[in-house]
Amino acid sequence: MKIIFSLALAMISMPLMPGLAAAQYSYVHECAESVANQLNISTLDVNTQLGPFTPNETRIVLWRSRRGGDRNGFCEFNTDTGELVRSEAGDYTGPVDESRGYTQRSMAYGGPAPETAVKAPRVKVDTSGKGDYNGPNGSFRITRGWVDTKAPQTTVALSGEHHFKINFYGYITQQNGSREFTMQINGSDQGDATGTATFRLNDDRNEVEYISMTGRLNGRDFNGNFRR
Repeated sequence: MKIIFSLALAMISMPLMPGLAAAQYSYVHECAESVANQLNISTLDVNTQLGPFTPNETRIVLWRSRRGGDRNGFCEFNTDTGELVRSEAGDYTGPVDESRGYTQRSMAYGGPAPETAVKAPRVKVDTSGKGDYNGPNGSFRITRGWVDTKAPQTTVALSGEHHFKINFYGYITQQNGSREFTMQINGSDQGDATGTATFRLNDDRNEVEYISMTGRLNGRDFNGNFRR
């Protein structure tokens, strides 16, 4: 199944910004915008994650939709021009440039879990509340916290004013009691990211009580927090 994009959509896609980190930021957002438009859902319901480079000088962005069923696919971008080459549903099975840090085994959305990962309850919850986020992409008032441990990689996200949302991916490496967990961040939907995110669920594990995160995003500091 291929997702076909209209000329009008291509014309309104976000222009690429200068610099590698900015280009990666544009890739994931343009992919999310294109998929959301085609599936008639909000961009907040599309998770995107930078994937590998290919031998053809293109970059893959993996996506998964939150609504209308559990669907996934990939976008492919020309790294010379920044143009969207194609967007398709289903797993990417094409060639990978392993010399640039990716292997075929890591192609699944999220990649394989390390042996040190802690098994956490499988939940997919989001809760309204308040908090703040500060990072290289700006400062925002947060109104919602998100936790998804059902995905191949745990996702912890913050969303808020001006349609802002950022997803961080990683693996749970520490458990404090039965409801609080710490995730080691190894990526985001807005570029390269490292750091830690701690989240706490309620007793029924159907709401997010607390999120605190800190680290580096595209080489610059970020921090965020949320409380129900």
